[in-house]
Amino acid sequence: MPLPAAAANPIIPGVIAAALYLAGALLHGRALAHNAGKMSVRLLAALAAPAMALHGFAVYAQVNVPGGFGLGLLSVASLTALVMVVLVMFMSVLQPVRSLLVVLFPISAAALLASLFAPGRAAPIDASDAGLATHILTSILAYSILMMAALQSIFVGIVERSIRVPTHLALLRILPPLETMERLLFVMVWTGFITLTAAIGSGFLYLDDMFAQHVVHHTVLSSASWLAYALLLAGRLWFGWRGVSAMRWILAAFVLLLLGYLGSKFVLEILLERS
Repeated sequence: MPLPAAAANPIIPGVIAAALYLAGALLHGRALAHNAGKMSVRLLAALAAPAMALHGFAVYAQVNVPGGFGLGLLSVASLTALVMVVLVMFMSVLQPVRSLLVVLFPISAAALLASLFAPGRAAPIDASDAGLATHILTSILAYSILMMAALQSIFVGIVERSIRVPTHLALLRILPPLETMERLLFVMVWTGFITLTAAIGSGFLYLDDMFAQHVVHHTVLSSASWLAYALLLAGRLWFGWRGVSAMRWILAAFVLLLLGYLGSKFVLEILLERS
């Protein structure tokens, strides 16, 4: 449903949302830096809730175009960032993942501002096509979860290094225990892998030709990423892969996924100026 013209401008709500994200990142980062352990949950929620609401409005105003949804490179990046923040905020009620917000808030602010001031050229996607909508939504959810896993793997690597370096022991009092972080990491990877499987499967099921010339690189790289995650999880189950080895697999698989979608969108929209 189109927004009224006067209410459809996403600039003001988007800029306010970005400012709230950056304020939240600054306050949360200062709390961690001063070994406070945790920023006030109420204060964090007071900043995050309106930021997420305004971000959601801005994204909707951007993608809701005549003829369907305009899912350009930067609008998808902004939407993915929003999904990540929402997921982490909900997960933080039960799991110690709030430290991810120190990174996710600035990423979300940057993605949102970029989408506001550098709109993409993507042609509208038919919103009435249920199969296509399923593929797009599961893809965005998979990217969001697996990016969270990539960030979590970096935090796990930081904690592992801190254990071996005496001068970094202060970090161990700020971040959750290594065992807890690793357990959450693989919950994220399993969840993201299942969602990615659904996204790729829905693509083959609902899209006309996943190996058409303009999407073949997306299909190949996404499939390679899926295979890398599958090998990682198999190695985890059968050989107990963990630590630096697991982190390298996770980051390599995510880079393939990132290149598969955002990289292909960049080539099509920016370099070749196609949707």
